Amino acid sequence: MHPKYLRSLLLLGTLLCTPIFLSVCQINNPIADPKAVVTSGDARFTILTPQLIRMEWSENATFEDRASLVFTNRSLPVPTFQKSEDGGWIVLRTEKLTLRYKMGSGKFGQDNLEITLNLNGRTVTWHPGLQDRGNLKGTIRTLDGVKGATALEPGLLSRDGWAVIDDSER
Repeated sequence: MHPKYLRSLLLLGTLLCTPIFLSVCQINNPIADPKAVVTSGDARFTILTPQLIRMEWSENATFEDRASLVFTNRSLPVPTFQKSEDGGWIVLRTEKLTLRYKMGSGKFGQDNLEITLNLNGRTVTWHPGLQDRGNLKGTIRTLDGVKGATALEPGLLSRDGWAVIDDSER
């Protein structure tokens, strides 16, 4: 590449990393904006987008901020949401969904956590343990040793209107 063009590319890269474009340059920042984080005892919820909430539970309220395999960047613009309490439940509402968690009730389960959303005009309610029958599946890490059909992990898209990605081990 001609040195003149290389200087132009370097200058463009430098200009993009000015404070105006800082969010573009932080593409692998696993720390979410604190304004997007709601903690209730041993549970922490990070509202990443109107449709995506990161949910964590830890018996000693020690939460993980390192990047995971699926979500390397959590430094996103804070979506509009409302936080309220209703009869011992914490309620988080975005334009796309409503999350309800029974405060102080322990590890997430079908009796203490639910998310409702609208899917093509009908209300869908998710809770831990609900089977995602409409999942469109994901990928496989390697095809080494695969002969014929192989099982795929759940993916990010589902006809059920929701998908759960457990990235706690990655």
